Parts: sequence; C-alpha cells; structure tokens
Amino acid sequence: MNIIFLDVDGVLNSMAYFEQNKDRGHVDISDYHLQMLAKIYHACDAKIVLSSSWRELDDESDIHVYWIYEYLVNELTRYDMKIISKTPVIDMNRPLEIKTWLDNRIDKDNIKFVSLDDDFSKDKYDVYGIGEYLVKTTFYCNDISEGGLQQEHVDRAIAIL
Repeated sequence: MNIIFLDVDGVLNSMAYFEQNKDRGHVDISDYHLQMLAKIYHACDAKIVLSSSWRELDDESDIHVYWIYEYLVNELTRYDMKIISKTPVIDMNRPLEIKTWLDNRIDKDNIKFVSLDDDFSKDKYDVYGIGEYLVKTTFYCNDISEGGLQQEHVDRAIAIL
C-alpha cells in the first residue's frame, strides 16, 4: 500500500497564495496544489493519511472548526481523493507521529510512504529513520510558483513511492 502523509498548510497552499487570494475570502486550499497532489495520488494508487494539524478539526461537535475539516474532505473529493486515516497527536512532532502510525500497523512491511511537509526538516525525520521519505515543500515564499506542492515535489514523491 502506498501512503501519502499529508500536511496541508505549506503543501496545498503558501504565503504567496494567501497574499494573491486575500480579497477572495476563505480560500485556504489552492486548486493548483490539489491537482499536484492528485497526480501523486492517482499515479501511485496511494492513500492519504492526514498528518497536518488540520486533523484536529475533525470534531463534529465543534461547529466552529468542523466545517474547515469538511472543506478539506470536499476539496480532496473533487479529485477523487480521500483520507483513510490520521496520525496520532504526539507533542506536535510530525515525524514521531508518522513513525508511530507506521509502527502500529500490522501491515507495516507492505507500506511504502512519502511525507509531504513544509514544517519539519530532514534532520528531524532522520531522528526516526524516515528522512529519505520526506518531500519538503515551502510555505514562506514570494511567488506562488515557489510555494506549496510543485512539479519537482510530485516527481520526487512518485519516485519514492
């Protein structure tokens, strides 16, 4: 099974994207970046495990935040993608959360994975022996063509999977 550990901010958007779209209201996810994610997802017959802090918005009892999670799910659905699981929350340490999710799987020996992440460095992933599976994107940038998931990241993710 091929898994994409998905961070949202810095992968499906960027600071430049927000600046360009600030007059459009609530548009947190870039369609371009969704298309880039869909390329990986469909080319590799992958599944999405949400590793983003957005996973904590999946609480139907909290109407103030649940709609944001639903927005993510609906945006993914437009490209025939879905979330199959979420990583546990462990001290906001994404590499540890991913490693823990993997270690808790019975089928872990049959899993290939990639982590799309702008927050944590390869060194942080290396601590848990998973640095080679990181595809590092950028949130802080001056131009949309520099931020979030770009074709170079897609190519690298597909090669890893």
